[in-house]
Amino acid sequence: MWAIDHHTADVRVHVTAGSLQELFADAVRAMTEVMEPQMGTSRSDAAFAVNLEAADTTLLLVDFLNAALTASHIHRCAFTDVDFQRFEPTRLAAMLLGQRVRAFAEDIKSVTYHEAQVARDAQGWRVTLVLDI
Repeated sequence: MWAIDHHTADVRVHVTAGSLQELFADAVRAMTEVMEPQMGTSRSDAAFAVNLEAADTTLLLVDFLNAALTASHIHRCAFTDVDFQRFEPTRLAAMLLGQRVRAFAEDIKSVTYHEAQVARDAQGWRVTLVLDI
């Protein structure tokens, strides 16, 4: 689950999930929603491999989202699912899955480290992400 707050130069996305893997996948879906993909007349499947390692889980999530963002822009893909081949708190291997699109209505420049802190509470996992637009 996620909630999106729009501001002048950024968008804050509040993501919550029952597991850490769900948090990562929901964050990709939320970012894709913010980008407002404009579907073309023919839909073709898209997949992009990501292999990352980071010092902690928060850095891994931000790096993962920036990799997804870069792939979205380069390949014009709206990623809506994640197939994790390996998932650990500081490393992952995954396939981003989605559809090729005509364009995006919203241009996200990057996912920032500002305010990001993956945390666990009684309801599960949560993070607030700041997207530069």
